[in-house]
Amino acid sequence: MERTIKIHKIKILIILILFVFLTLIGCSSEESVNNNQLEKIVNPTLITSIAEISIPKFKLGKNYKVEDLPEAIAVSRAIFNKKDIEIREYKTHEDAIQFGEKFASSVSGKDAIVSGDNVMWKEGAKDRRKCVPRAGNSEAGCDQTPRFGGYIILGNLIILCEGLSDQESLELCHSFKNSLIQ
Repeated sequence: MERTIKIHKIKILIILILFVFLTLIGCSSEESVNNNQLEKIVNPTLITSIAEISIPKFKLGKNYKVEDLPEAIAVSRAIFNKKDIEIREYKTHEDAIQFGEKFASSVSGKDAIVSGDNVMWKEGAKDRRKCVPRAGNSEAGCDQTPRFGGYIILGNLIILCEGLSDQESLELCHSFKNSLIQ
């Protein structure tokens, strides 16, 4: 009888281990699907202009001068889903990557340079930062932090998206992309 109980406990333990193993495999494959959906470089064959964009919850704002942004055709600030985005238009997908990606990465993410002499493209620099009050001291002013947590390259466009993290920004960028491509 004691042997039967031990065998039964071993079977339960094996089933439990198998269940945990299958759960971990299921979760990891779901994560990889989510990461694939949030790539930074998407749909390289899409060629469009900022002026042609007409989607719900999208409103164009300020246009910037692009003389000092290599190979850029146009740059506009916009609102999408009540959040700030900046759209940079290039002639081709290759131009967006070759000439625009380093400028986009320099002003997005936690290590972004959004103020001072090291800003790569000065036009509209103040719009790429936001004032975040310093913790614990309401009278001490604020810290200049990046408005854009990340960006995507969608065909010939670079889209910088507002967000506190790369993940939050990529979700907004991909929501914009999905609206545009439908």
